[in-house]
Amino acid sequence: MFAESMSGNPSAEAIATAKAATDVVEGKVPLSTACSMYNVREQAVIKFIIDSTEYDTVVSMRKK
Repeated sequence: MFAESMSGNPSAEAIATAKAATDVVEGKVPLSTACSMYNVREQAVIKFIIDSTEYDTVVSMRKK
């Protein structure tokens, strides 16, 4: 889902998952609330957060 959200034409589900993940990471709402708000699965949001964190870490390490 993370890779798809970075593509030029992400699906509505990928966009909703990204929004839910952002809300959770920023502490705006709990995971279950974000999933209900955006109608996405908790597992998809967790995986998105993991993949996003991994991507950010790799990019950060390459800049050093």
